[in-house]
Amino acid sequence: MTWRSTGVTIFGFGPGPCREILVEGSSVLLFLRPDGPVALEGLCPHAGGLLVDGTVTGDRITCAVHGAQFAIRTGAVLADPGGVEPPEGGVDALRSYPTRVRGGLIEVDL
Repeated sequence: MTWRSTGVTIFGFGPGPCREILVEGSSVLLFLRPDGPVALEGLCPHAGGLLVDGTVTGDRITCAVHGAQFAIRTGAVLADPGGVEPPEGGVDALRSYPTRVRGGLIEVDL
């Protein structure tokens, strides 16, 4: 594994349910959950929408562009645009990245 710093501290995560960062040119969406940080691909694979602009409800994020829904913990597709539930539809899952905390900073492995 090659860990990369996000520059985000576990203590200064900031307001809101998630935060978008760029790590080596890749959009990564960080969530701070009760059991630790979670990192997902930051762009919706359906139409490239910025997921940071989406809505977080419980353990799911909904893309603001076309409404695709993904599981925060795994990146799995919960509903395609228009509410089509898997296994129907054709939206790919989000990439999920391992995270760890070192010296208070959140790191991801791309």
